[in-house]
Amino acid sequence: MTGGTATEPSEGSQYRGVPTPSKLLEITSFFLKIGLVGFGGPLVHIAMMEDELVGEDSKEWADEPVFMEGLAICNMLPGPASTQLGIFMGWVYAGVPGALTAGFFFMLPTFVVVGFSYLYFAYQTLPSLDAFFYGINPVVIGLIVGASYRMARSALGGADTDVQFTVAGDEWTVDYKLAALLVGTLGATVVLNPNPVLEFVVAGVVAVAIYRSVWIRNNRRRVTGAGLLAGVVAVVALVWNRLVGALRSGGGSTIENTAVAGVLLALWASPWVKLFAFMLYTGSFIYGGGLVLIPFIEKYVVGEFGWMTGKVFVDGIAIGQLSPGPVVMTTAFIGYELMLDTYGSTPLAVAGALVAAVGAFGPSFVFIMGFFPYFARVRENAVVRTALVGVNAAVVGAILGATVTLAQEGIVDVLTAGLAVVTFVLFVRGVDSVYLILGGGGLGVLVFSLV
Repeated sequence: MTGGTATEPSEGSQYRGVPTPSKLLEITSFFLKIGLVGFGGPLVHIAMMEDELVGEDSKEWADEPVFMEGLAICNMLPGPASTQLGIFMGWVYAGVPGALTAGFFFMLPTFVVVGFSYLYFAYQTLPSLDAFFYGINPVVIGLIVGASYRMARSALGGADTDVQFTVAGDEWTVDYKLAALLVGTLGATVVLNPNPVLEFVVAGVVAVAIYRSVWIRNNRRRVTGAGLLAGVVAVVALVWNRLVGALRSGGGSTIENTAVAGVLLALWASPWVKLFAFMLYTGSFIYGGGLVLIPFIEKYVVGEFGWMTGKVFVDGIAIGQLSPGPVVMTTAFIGYELMLDTYGSTPLAVAGALVAAVGAFGPSFVFIMGFFPYFARVRENAVVRTALVGVNAAVVGAILGATVTLAQEGIVDVLTAGLAVVTFVLFVRGVDSVYLILGGGGLGVLVFSLV
């Protein structure tokens, strides 16, 4: 083992390690590498961390139980799981400096998204680029549905077993009640497009009501407290929607002619404040991994704020998929586009990408370094775990619901529909997403050249 014991206690924490220069250098080297070569999404990142950092034949930053505990809690928390796990591994090895170093160097190479963003907006009007994204956009839709397929296999088998079957070699265990939650969330997202946070809260409450009815009857006081907490979260989501609507309309009857309204309107008038606040909000609630960005951003960035069209958003997802790091780096594309459109300045657009990334990833650092021991205790609560079973199903439904809307931009004819289907099949069979995206772009260029 290099660099000392991974889990030396510090200030009462059984997880936090003690930083040393040699440890920080190790952390820098490893996460710079994983950020550069970690194509394939969070599963690849997690596998690389487990292979190289855990166990006797590795660097042994942590033992297997600590790693699995960290992975389980990162999957429970809002935010990108693989990024949070990287922050966690830096934290258990070298404390707060280790966590900051791990997160920074994990994300640093993914700022290649900024370079791609520059090329995209600089050459957006070229027919060849239009042809390239003609082929890429349906591939992105297929990838999202493929990822949702994988997530659904786990989410729908989280409680009772009502039916079991096999699809192309994949074993499925399905609970009809969770399937209904998934379909209900999908329909609500397509028809009503509510705040995803509200959907997740409702799904969690419904799951507890279904699977813990006896516990509810025996613990009315605790249920009342939990209900109040869920209500607070729901109210926050509703207030956010009302506030966004009011500020967008220039004040509205509910907040105009007040000192608070004046301050809020002045702050909201700054695109920098608006961008950072929205990304901070998103980073705090994207439970279920980076793909949950899709329903959040489709609702607000495309719908409420009008920062970009649906087509540009799908292009941005594709650009994010071409980078080796976490999917959440798509937020950098959004920040770049907003500031480029606002100021027409490339340096300010780059600054916008940085502000967006800091806002989206900031909560992950706070969750791990500030509240991890608390979440470790909460995770053992059976009622919390039951609620998360419902939330997991709702997450898949929300992603698929937003994808239905985005498909209207990415799938424009029979060829693109077929390409989306082929992408889905290949992706769930294990073909790397980068190859599929580049192949789709090449096919798009070929088709346009033959027309």
